[in-house]
Amino acid sequence: MKKIAMSVLISPILHFIVLGAVAFVAYTHLKPQDRETITVTTQTIDALIQQRESITQNPTTPQERQMLVEGHIEDEILLREAYKRGFDKNDYRVRKRILNIMRSSMSEVIPEPSVAQLRAYYEENKKRFRTSPSRSFEQVYFSFASAKQPDNPEQFLEKLKGMPDITNMGQFSSTLGNRFTQTSFQSTAITFGKPFAQIVFDMPLNQWRGPVESFRGIHYVRVTAEHDPELAPFEQMESFLRTDYVMQKARQSQIDKIVELKKNYNVVVEGLKSFK
Repeated sequence: MKKIAMSVLISPILHFIVLGAVAFVAYTHLKPQDRETITVTTQTIDALIQQRESITQNPTTPQERQMLVEGHIEDEILLREAYKRGFDKNDYRVRKRILNIMRSSMSEVIPEPSVAQLRAYYEENKKRFRTSPSRSFEQVYFSFASAKQPDNPEQFLEKLKGMPDITNMGQFSSTLGNRFTQTSFQSTAITFGKPFAQIVFDMPLNQWRGPVESFRGIHYVRVTAEHDPELAPFEQMESFLRTDYVMQKARQSQIDKIVELKKNYNVVVEGLKSFK
Protein backbone atom coordinates (compact mmCIF):
# COMPACT_ATOMS: atom_id res chain seq x y z
CA MET A 1 0.00 0.00 0.00
CA LYS A 2 2.84 2.39 0.87
CA LYS A 3 4.46 1.69 -2.49
CA ILE A 4 1.24 2.51 -4.29
CA ALA A 5 0.89 5.81 -2.37
CA MET A 6 4.48 6.74 -3.13
CA SER A 7 4.06 6.00 -6.80
CA VAL A 8 0.98 8.19 -6.95
CA LEU A 9 2.75 11.07 -5.23
CA ILE A 10 5.66 10.99 -7.67
CA SER A 11 3.44 10.56 -10.73
CA PRO A 12 4.13 13.26 -13.35
CA ILE A 13 0.43 13.38 -14.22
CA LEU A 14 -0.51 14.21 -10.64
CA HIS A 15 2.15 16.90 -10.50
CA PHE A 16 0.72 18.41 -13.68
CA ILE A 17 -2.80 18.41 -12.28
CA VAL A 18 -1.73 20.03 -9.00
CA LEU A 19 0.36 22.68 -10.73
CA GLY A 20 -2.51 23.41 -13.10
CA ALA A 21 -4.91 23.85 -10.21
CA VAL A 22 -2.51 26.17 -8.42
CA ALA A 23 -1.98 28.21 -11.57
CA PHE A 24 -5.72 28.49 -12.17
CA VAL A 25 -6.39 29.71 -8.62
CA ALA A 26 -3.54 32.21 -8.85
CA TYR A 27 -4.75 33.52 -12.22
CA THR A 28 -8.32 33.81 -10.99
CA HIS A 29 -7.33 35.88 -7.97
CA LEU A 30 -4.45 37.84 -9.40
CA LYS A 31 -5.51 38.64 -12.96
CA PRO A 32 -6.37 42.32 -13.56
CA GLN A 33 -10.06 43.16 -13.73
CA ASP A 34 -11.58 43.91 -17.12
CA ARG A 35 -11.06 47.62 -17.79
CA GLU A 36 -13.38 50.02 -19.56
CA THR A 37 -12.20 51.29 -22.91
CA ILE A 38 -11.96 55.00 -23.59
CA THR A 39 -11.76 55.69 -27.29
CA VAL A 40 -10.83 59.14 -28.49
CA THR A 41 -11.86 59.36 -32.13
CA THR A 42 -10.27 61.57 -34.74
CA GLN A 43 -13.60 63.39 -34.99
CA THR A 44 -13.39 64.22 -31.28
CA ILE A 45 -9.82 65.46 -31.63
CA ASP A 46 -10.76 67.60 -34.63
CA ALA A 47 -13.69 69.09 -32.68
CA LEU A 48 -11.42 69.89 -29.71
CA ILE A 49 -8.89 71.58 -31.97
CA GLN A 50 -11.57 73.52 -33.84
CA GLN A 51 -13.09 74.75 -30.58
CA ARG A 52 -9.69 75.88 -29.28
CA GLU A 53 -8.70 77.62 -32.49
CA SER A 54 -12.03 79.44 -32.67
CA ILE A 55 -11.19 81.00 -29.30
CA THR A 56 -7.45 81.61 -29.66
CA GLN A 57 -7.46 82.38 -33.39
CA ASN A 58 -4.10 80.57 -33.58
CA PRO A 59 -3.14 77.19 -35.08
CA THR A 60 -2.72 74.33 -32.62
CA THR A 61 0.79 73.03 -32.07
CA PRO A 62 1.53 69.29 -31.60
CA GLN A 63 2.15 69.89 -27.90
CA GLU A 64 -1.16 71.71 -27.53
CA ARG A 65 -2.89 68.92 -29.44
CA GLN A 66 -1.46 66.40 -26.97
CA MET A 67 -2.66 68.50 -24.04
CA LEU A 68 -6.16 68.71 -25.53
CA VAL A 69 -6.32 64.92 -25.88
CA GLU A 70 -5.01 64.36 -22.35
CA GLY A 71 -7.52 66.87 -20.98
CA HIS A 72 -10.37 65.13 -22.79
CA ILE A 73 -9.27 61.74 -21.43
CA GLU A 74 -9.09 63.19 -17.93
CA ASP A 75 -12.61 64.60 -18.28
CA GLU A 76 -13.92 61.27 -19.58
CA ILE A 77 -12.37 59.38 -16.66
CA LEU A 78 -13.82 61.79 -14.11
CA LEU A 79 -17.22 61.70 -15.81
CA ARG A 80 -17.38 57.90 -15.72
CA GLU A 81 -16.26 57.84 -12.10
CA ALA A 82 -18.94 60.41 -11.28
CA TYR A 83 -21.59 58.13 -12.78
CA LYS A 84 -20.21 55.17 -10.79
CA ARG A 85 -20.42 57.18 -7.59
CA GLY A 86 -23.97 58.31 -8.36
CA PHE A 87 -23.24 62.02 -8.56
CA ASP A 88 -25.79 62.29 -11.37
CA LYS A 89 -28.41 60.98 -8.95
CA ASN A 90 -27.34 62.61 -5.69
CA ASP A 91 -25.89 65.99 -6.67
CA TYR A 92 -28.71 68.44 -7.47
CA ARG A 93 -26.61 70.63 -9.76
CA VAL A 94 -25.33 67.69 -11.81
CA ARG A 95 -28.81 66.18 -11.98
CA LYS A 96 -30.33 69.51 -13.10
CA ARG A 97 -27.68 69.97 -15.78
CA ILE A 98 -28.25 66.47 -17.18
CA LEU A 99 -32.02 66.99 -17.18
CA ASN A 100 -31.62 70.26 -19.09
CA ILE A 101 -29.42 68.55 -21.66
CA MET A 102 -31.94 65.73 -22.07
CA ARG A 103 -34.82 68.15 -22.52
CA SER A 104 -32.83 70.15 -25.05
CA SER A 105 -32.01 66.98 -26.96
CA MET A 106 -35.72 66.26 -27.28
CA SER A 107 -36.60 69.71 -28.58
CA GLU A 108 -37.56 69.98 -32.22
CA VAL A 109 -37.03 72.92 -34.52
CA ILE A 110 -40.44 74.58 -34.59
CA PRO A 111 -41.33 76.16 -37.95
CA GLU A 112 -41.93 79.90 -37.89
CA PRO A 113 -45.70 80.40 -37.46
CA SER A 114 -47.71 82.27 -40.04
CA VAL A 115 -49.84 85.29 -39.13
CA ALA A 116 -52.93 83.10 -39.50
CA GLN A 117 -51.51 80.55 -37.05
CA LEU A 118 -50.66 83.32 -34.59
CA ARG A 119 -54.17 84.77 -34.81
CA ALA A 120 -55.65 81.34 -34.11
CA TYR A 121 -53.22 80.90 -31.20
CA TYR A 122 -54.22 84.32 -29.86
CA GLU A 123 -57.93 83.44 -30.01
CA GLU A 124 -57.39 80.07 -28.30
CA ASN A 125 -55.40 81.58 -25.43
CA LYS A 126 -57.15 84.87 -24.74
CA LYS A 127 -57.84 83.91 -21.14
CA ARG A 128 -54.15 83.28 -20.50
CA PHE A 129 -53.08 86.56 -22.12
CA ARG A 130 -55.42 88.78 -20.10
CA THR A 131 -53.79 91.00 -17.50
CA SER A 132 -54.53 90.50 -13.82
CA PRO A 133 -56.96 92.84 -12.05
CA SER A 134 -55.02 95.89 -10.94
CA ARG A 135 -55.26 99.10 -8.96
CA SER A 136 -53.75 102.56 -9.19
CA PHE A 137 -52.80 104.22 -5.92
CA GLU A 138 -50.75 107.03 -4.47
CA GLN A 139 -48.79 107.03 -1.25
CA VAL A 140 -46.87 109.20 1.17
CA TYR A 141 -43.86 107.32 2.48
CA PHE A 142 -41.73 107.46 5.63
CA SER A 143 -38.88 105.13 6.49
CA PHE A 144 -38.97 103.47 9.92
CA ALA A 145 -36.11 105.73 11.06
CA SER A 146 -37.55 108.95 9.64
CA ALA A 147 -37.94 111.86 12.04
CA LYS A 148 -40.65 113.28 9.74
CA GLN A 149 -43.27 110.72 10.70
CA PRO A 150 -46.50 112.50 11.76
CA ASP A 151 -47.01 112.70 15.50
CA ASN A 152 -50.78 112.70 14.96
CA PRO A 153 -51.79 110.34 12.11
CA GLU A 154 -55.44 111.46 12.17
CA GLN A 155 -54.53 115.10 11.67
CA PHE A 156 -52.12 114.11 8.91
CA LEU A 157 -54.89 112.17 7.13
CA GLU A 158 -57.15 115.24 7.29
CA LYS A 159 -54.34 117.33 5.85
CA LEU A 160 -53.88 114.89 2.97
CA LYS A 161 -57.57 115.12 2.04
CA GLY A 162 -57.15 118.75 1.11
CA MET A 163 -53.82 118.39 -0.68
CA PRO A 164 -54.08 118.58 -4.51
CA ASP A 165 -50.40 117.57 -4.86
CA ILE A 166 -48.66 115.18 -2.46
CA THR A 167 -45.32 115.13 -4.30
CA ASN A 168 -43.49 117.02 -1.58
CA MET A 169 -45.21 115.27 1.30
CA GLY A 170 -43.43 112.68 3.37
CA GLN A 171 -39.93 111.38 2.76
CA PHE A 172 -38.53 111.33 -0.75
CA SER A 173 -37.74 107.89 -2.13
CA SER A 174 -36.31 107.62 -5.64
CA THR A 175 -36.95 103.86 -5.69
CA LEU A 176 -40.63 104.09 -4.73
CA GLY A 177 -42.13 107.39 -5.84
CA ASN A 178 -45.61 108.60 -4.95
CA ARG A 179 -47.85 107.08 -7.63
CA PHE A 180 -48.39 103.56 -8.94
CA THR A 181 -50.52 102.94 -12.03
CA GLN A 182 -52.36 99.72 -12.88
CA THR A 183 -50.33 97.63 -10.46
CA SER A 184 -51.37 94.01 -9.96
CA PHE A 185 -51.64 92.35 -6.56
CA GLN A 186 -48.51 90.31 -7.29
CA SER A 187 -46.45 93.35 -8.29
CA THR A 188 -47.63 95.27 -5.22
CA ALA A 189 -46.76 92.33 -2.98
CA ILE A 190 -43.29 92.05 -4.50
CA THR A 191 -42.64 95.78 -3.93
CA PHE A 192 -44.19 96.21 -0.47
CA GLY A 193 -45.08 92.76 0.89
CA LYS A 194 -48.28 90.72 0.84
CA PRO A 195 -49.97 92.31 3.91
CA PHE A 196 -49.61 95.78 2.35
CA ALA A 197 -50.96 94.53 -0.99
CA GLN A 198 -53.94 92.93 0.78
CA ILE A 199 -54.82 96.26 2.39
CA VAL A 200 -54.51 98.19 -0.88
CA PHE A 201 -56.75 95.73 -2.76
CA ASP A 202 -59.38 95.77 0.01
CA MET A 203 -59.54 99.57 0.40
CA PRO A 204 -62.43 101.66 -0.98
CA LEU A 205 -61.61 104.17 -3.68
CA ASN A 206 -60.48 107.75 -2.97
CA GLN A 207 -60.06 107.42 0.78
CA TRP A 208 -56.76 108.06 2.55
CA ARG A 209 -55.67 105.40 5.00
CA GLY A 210 -52.71 105.24 7.31
CA PRO A 211 -50.38 104.59 8.82
CA VAL A 212 -50.00 101.36 6.81
CA GLU A 213 -46.84 99.41 7.51
CA SER A 214 -44.79 97.47 4.93
CA PHE A 215 -41.35 95.93 5.14
CA ARG A 216 -40.07 99.20 3.62
CA GLY A 217 -41.55 101.60 6.16
CA ILE A 218 -44.71 103.55 6.98
CA HIS A 219 -47.22 104.63 4.30
CA TYR A 220 -50.34 106.73 3.95
CA VAL A 221 -52.26 105.37 0.97
CA ARG A 222 -55.17 106.28 -1.31
CA VAL A 223 -56.49 104.04 -4.10
CA THR A 224 -57.38 106.22 -7.09
CA ALA A 225 -58.70 103.61 -9.54
CA GLU A 226 -59.33 99.92 -10.01
CA HIS A 227 -58.89 98.15 -13.34
CA ASP A 228 -60.47 95.00 -14.70
CA PRO A 229 -58.39 92.42 -16.59
CA GLU A 230 -57.50 93.62 -20.07
CA LEU A 231 -56.49 91.96 -23.31
CA ALA A 232 -54.10 93.81 -25.58
CA PRO A 233 -55.03 93.75 -29.29
CA PHE A 234 -53.34 91.18 -31.52
CA GLU A 235 -51.20 93.80 -33.28
CA GLN A 236 -49.58 94.87 -30.01
CA MET A 237 -48.92 91.29 -28.95
CA GLU A 238 -47.72 89.80 -32.24
CA SER A 239 -44.03 89.80 -31.31
CA PHE A 240 -44.73 88.24 -27.91
CA LEU A 241 -47.14 85.73 -29.44
CA ARG A 242 -44.51 84.53 -31.90
CA THR A 243 -42.04 83.77 -29.10
CA ASP A 244 -44.69 82.21 -26.86
CA TYR A 245 -46.01 80.06 -29.72
CA VAL A 246 -42.58 78.56 -30.44
CA MET A 247 -41.88 77.94 -26.74
CA GLN A 248 -45.23 76.23 -26.15
CA LYS A 249 -44.89 74.05 -29.24
CA ALA A 250 -41.35 73.03 -28.25
CA ARG A 251 -42.51 72.19 -24.74
CA GLN A 252 -45.41 70.12 -26.08
CA SER A 253 -42.97 68.24 -28.31
CA GLN A 254 -40.87 67.40 -25.25
CA ILE A 255 -43.92 66.26 -23.29
CA ASP A 256 -45.06 63.97 -26.12
CA LYS A 257 -41.64 62.29 -26.26
CA ILE A 258 -41.47 61.90 -22.48
CA VAL A 259 -44.92 60.28 -22.52
CA GLU A 260 -43.58 57.71 -24.98
CA LEU A 261 -40.50 57.09 -22.83
CA LYS A 262 -42.71 56.73 -19.76
CA LYS A 263 -44.24 53.61 -21.27
CA ASN A 264 -40.94 51.85 -20.60
CA TYR A 265 -41.28 52.36 -16.85
CA ASN A 266 -43.54 51.20 -14.07
CA VAL A 267 -44.03 54.30 -11.92
CA VAL A 268 -44.90 53.82 -8.25
CA VAL A 269 -45.58 56.81 -6.01
CA GLU A 270 -45.75 55.90 -2.34
CA GLY A 271 -49.01 56.94 -0.72
CA LEU A 272 -50.99 56.83 -3.98
CA LYS A 273 -52.83 53.80 -5.27
CA SER A 274 -52.30 54.78 -8.87
CA PHE A 275 -50.28 57.40 -10.69
CA LYS A 276 -50.42 58.30 -14.37
